[in-house]
Amino acid sequence: MVQSSKKSNIVLIILVAVLVLMATANLFFSYQDFSISQMIEIFRYKIGAYNNINDFLSINFEAANALDDEDKSYHLDSLTHILFNLRLPSIIMCILVGLGLGSSGAILQGLFRNPLVDPGFIGVSSGAGVGAILGIMFGHFFDLYFPEYLGPFLISILAVSGSFITTIIVYKMSKVYNKTNIMVMLLSGIAINALAGSIIGFLISVSSDEQMRMFTFWGMGNLESKNWTQIFISSILILCSFFMVLKIKKKLDIFMLGDAEAYQLGLNVEYLKKKIIVIASVMVGVSVAFCGMIGFIGLVTPHLIRLLIGPKHNYLIPCSALLGGILILLSELIAKKINIPIGVITSAIGAPFFIWLIFSQKGRIGYSE
Repeated sequence: MVQSSKKSNIVLIILVAVLVLMATANLFFSYQDFSISQMIEIFRYKIGAYNNINDFLSINFEAANALDDEDKSYHLDSLTHILFNLRLPSIIMCILVGLGLGSSGAILQGLFRNPLVDPGFIGVSSGAGVGAILGIMFGHFFDLYFPEYLGPFLISILAVSGSFITTIIVYKMSKVYNKTNIMVMLLSGIAINALAGSIIGFLISVSSDEQMRMFTFWGMGNLESKNWTQIFISSILILCSFFMVLKIKKKLDIFMLGDAEAYQLGLNVEYLKKKIIVIASVMVGVSVAFCGMIGFIGLVTPHLIRLLIGPKHNYLIPCSALLGGILILLSELIAKKINIPIGVITSAIGAPFFIWLIFSQKGRIGYSE
């Protein structure tokens, strides 16, 4: 037991270190690369270490010496804008989305007692997709009823609303004799996903080329061009949900014994199921609303961590959250370098793993552990 705990702590420390390393790599390398010295000097300039722009540019960006003062000022503004308003928000959003998808995958796999479960199975992603395409196609109509300051967040608000509506429908459908039937919930989620897919397909077929293009790029995931307001909103919702997850991690271990056994041990099983569904819906809904559909992270990360340190949720949840952030940052770095959407990268990583997982689970019933 002590040896297992020591191993889990080591894995946790390694994941934190790798997360910091990947965040640093995303800060330095993108469409325009910065050297370490240039990055440090940009931070120094922001805190007033240089007397004027010329001193800064002459040391760090020799190509800018030929520019006049106005162009030099514009050049410096562009550099600081890239760093502080483009890269930093993107990196923070990557970590938040990875944390949300990874930890929600871990608790949902615990809820269903099945390592093949993905957060999208309960209809959250498909519901968000319906809300997003409604916002794209009928945004001018919704603008009449939304305050002006909410205009930039219209698609995100409708996507979150869509995810919550589908989650409520799935939950209501899964109630059998006033108890939540997990298998019925899974089947209900599959049915709702199919229905949402047909609605999305119909709306796309009657949309304009521009609307179709917008939804296509949203559906493939986008973690670029995030502003600090979006970071603030998503961080509050995802981090608060994550801290609630950490509070129920020990209860999840008891829940894994089975509904009857958990109830006899004093666990309020129905309340725990509701709590897991709500928390997972918030984290996945917010992630999908702000960043589009990013597949397989919630499926891959918990299972990889389970293979490394076992099924105990005390370490499984935080490690899944960290690994989710690492995979999102890695995918975003690759996506920027080869100029394709991040959803393509995560699917390319996750789909082969999912196929392997299906074959590895053949003949095994329920939860892998």
